Amino acid sequence: MNRTRYYVGLVTRGGEPVSPEAQASVAAEVASQYGGGCTLYHATGYWEGEREPSLVLEALHDEGPDPDVVALELAELADQSAVLWTTEEVKGNFVKRGEAE
Repeated sequence: MNRTRYYVGLVTRGGEPVSPEAQASVAAEVASQYGGGCTLYHATGYWEGEREPSLVLEALHDEGPDPDVVALELAELADQSAVLWTTEEVKGNFVKRGEAE
């Protein structure tokens, strides 16, 4: 299983905050690309030496879309000059209630 993370700044290229609607679109895009689910959390990032609020979105998957393509879509949705992504192999499993008992 793999975990792919996207790091999206919440200040637009013009210096304005990314709107709540655009943030929701970013989350919906990641969720749709990875089978309907992802986890997101707010963080503080630094870009070009400046501190800014950020979103980190992560998805667990066996196979997934091209992360460069997803990152470019997120950059457009949030009006960013760049979006960082990372992928790593993780050990894990989805356990559904009733299956582990």
